[in-house]
Amino acid sequence: MLNSPVSLNEYAQAQALHPVSNWDSYSDFYIRSSYSKFPQEHRSSKGRLPFRMIKVEQGSHNFVDPSVNETILALPIAVSNQCIWSWKIGNHNQKQIAEPGRMLVVPSEIESTWEVNGDRTILVLALPNETVKTVLGGACPQRITEAFWPLSEETWSDPLVELMVHRLWESALEGQPANSLLGDGLLISILSQMLIKAGTSLEANTTVVLPQWRLKRVKQFVVANIGTEISLDDLASAAGLSRRHFARSFHQEVGETPHRWLMQMRLEKAKEMLKLSDSSLCEISETCGFASQSHFTSALKQATGMTPLKWRQHFRT
Repeated sequence: MLNSPVSLNEYAQAQALHPVSNWDSYSDFYIRSSYSKFPQEHRSSKGRLPFRMIKVEQGSHNFVDPSVNETILALPIAVSNQCIWSWKIGNHNQKQIAEPGRMLVVPSEIESTWEVNGDRTILVLALPNETVKTVLGGACPQRITEAFWPLSEETWSDPLVELMVHRLWESALEGQPANSLLGDGLLISILSQMLIKAGTSLEANTTVVLPQWRLKRVKQFVVANIGTEISLDDLASAAGLSRRHFARSFHQEVGETPHRWLMQMRLEKAKEMLKLSDSSLCEISETCGFASQSHFTSALKQATGMTPLKWRQHFRT
């Protein structure tokens, strides 16, 4: 495990060591930060809509959580007597007695500060921005952060959301195909109810210039050709757009440049091979389309703070 302190007094040092962009997900942050001292279980989607969940038995703590490209829903399910939690999300400060069933949302791309003086067990649901975009399609707000902001100002209860989050946790463990379908349905329902609770209106966004079907074609092309050199012209051709139009619309829709996105796709494939295969680093770098083994090593270390060998050792132990 990396040394990545996240107490308030040491957070500035932690940011210098591990920039926000280095956290692959909120689950990754939980595993690799000081939260790792708390007993926790992680589960993820078994269906077509990616999500991650954490069940954690927290003790008293005073931490800062980094911004991630996920909307975080925290559901306390067991709380010690007079457990007080205070938080700062953006510029908003709040302090309340923790109660089972009273939830809170941390919008994506927002740093948060937490101080808790007791024990509590919470269930965490992390919704990646890409999942929200997939579900909402052309009606997805341009700023996902703002869509859920009202749910971060104070705790709130919703028996329907609470029930569905518990059932989603169960479905993420079970391997039957029907549970994968159930998980997708539950996730869509949870997301819809959260938007209703937040009072967020959805209107078709007629300015979307890279619809999901074009983006899907680009992803399919990359997956099929991940081991080769892929140019911007290749990606634009897969999308059926001009080079200039594709580059501009891709950045508007995905939030990053095609080059950065392609590098992330190569890294995700490489991580999968590091974790699940015994392939050499040279074989992995070639299979995933890196210019060389040293290029692969440099890219992974920049993204995660670990060399390929350390990453493989960490996630296999």
